[in-house]
Amino acid sequence: MLLSGCTPQELADIKASCEKDVLAFTALFFRARMNMPFLLNWHHERIADALMAVYRGEISNLCINMPPGGTKTELAVIHFMAWCFARSPYCRFLHLSGSDELASLNSSTVKEIIELEEFQTLWPTTLRSDSRAKKRWNIEVDGKTAGGVYATSTGGQVTGFRAGYIRPGFTGAIIIDDPLKADDVWSRAKREAANRKLTGTIRSRRASSEHTPIILIMQRLHEDDPAGHALNGDFAASFTHLEIQGVQNEGTPDECSYWEEKESLASMLELRERDPYTFSAQVQQRPTPPGGAMIRTEWIQSYDTPPEDLHTIIFVLDTAQKEGEQNDFSVISKWGLAGCCVYLLDMLRGKWEAPDLLDVTREFLSRHRPRRPFTARVRGVFIEDKSSGTGLIQSLRRIGALCDMPIIAMQRSRDKVSRVNDVLPFIRAGQLCVPASAPWLAAYMGELEAFSPAMTHSHDDQVDVTVDALNELLQSGGGMSQGMDLS
Repeated sequence: MLLSGCTPQELADIKASCEKDVLAFTALFFRARMNMPFLLNWHHERIADALMAVYRGEISNLCINMPPGGTKTELAVIHFMAWCFARSPYCRFLHLSGSDELASLNSSTVKEIIELEEFQTLWPTTLRSDSRAKKRWNIEVDGKTAGGVYATSTGGQVTGFRAGYIRPGFTGAIIIDDPLKADDVWSRAKREAANRKLTGTIRSRRASSEHTPIILIMQRLHEDDPAGHALNGDFAASFTHLEIQGVQNEGTPDECSYWEEKESLASMLELRERDPYTFSAQVQQRPTPPGGAMIRTEWIQSYDTPPEDLHTIIFVLDTAQKEGEQNDFSVISKWGLAGCCVYLLDMLRGKWEAPDLLDVTREFLSRHRPRRPFTARVRGVFIEDKSSGTGLIQSLRRIGALCDMPIIAMQRSRDKVSRVNDVLPFIRAGQLCVPASAPWLAAYMGELEAFSPAMTHSHDDQVDVTVDALNELLQSGGGMSQGMDLS
């Protein structure tokens, strides 16, 4: 035990220090539980100060937004609840998370801390004998139930339990940790379900709307995520906002990682290059790009399987601006038309030099070329006739016998923003459909959401192929043009 050999006065000093500062408490009990030190960074001090202000009643409700992996759950959920029980056994917590498994794990870890010999030495505490469940357990004082924890998923049942008590002072809280899974961010139905559930829970599960605080901790995922609703006042409660950006002083000579030992600046800037929306939302806590997004993802429809009545297929490629350029992406995509809707069927994005790009393109076309008795018409393979695209067009035409579908050189004579504006009516009308799930979907949707007139990115190649596909299949009536008929 870490406290073995301590004199009574030393134990009293340690106890007073831990009760005074949640960081001192965390440092001691993280080591006691994990047998390793808690690596302290400046953002932990900011979080701890805000949490203790909630405990003192100086902050009514708190919203913490920060990048994933910053030990927010360890400090703001697990050790904060355990610290509160050290201060008073009469605390009731309702803990919600997007994952039922994570909520149960957090709850059981708080219980584990209370059962540690170090905790029992400083604050002798009795758990009720029937408190064996991970999700729900209680503290017993003089043979009667005092405080406790009930943990469940955002969509779980919370009837029969309230956070806090109807009296002044801190008596517990609703603590919400990552209520929406990152994989669900592009599902409007799942976002709305999470927001509805939280609104109902917050309104009905607080013992006192005045004295029971709400603590919401999450990375930003979308403009319409629970943090967005909380900060807009949609939960009928005002929140103090603590925001920690992954890249501090972004865009200046002084930019740096908020925690270099955990997440290097280079790794975050690499994410910004590959997936600007995820970087903007999850790392920088800015799900809406400066200047406002042009393409709203709620306009885009999703499908589980492509419709059987696809009657036109096209392939659209966007190649790196310079042949052999390793810093630019190339995109190969397949699209279909059914009725008045365009379906994105598959996409491949990567960095390839000219010989490899040719091989990858041939493999993609061969793998996706419709076979009889499929009745769709292959309109062609569309490639911008510029830079490395020109060489790819020539190479594919030379091996035409292997592709046996038209290779069509495109000219883009107008700026990107103007071309996006041309197809926006189709997207707004719900005529763009994407798979409900795909390995490349998050990066694709993120790039569309991040594109704006005020902040076009060096890597907006997926926007380019989308505009080209919509233009060819809808705007120009290309879907009715003649191509290779496989009927």
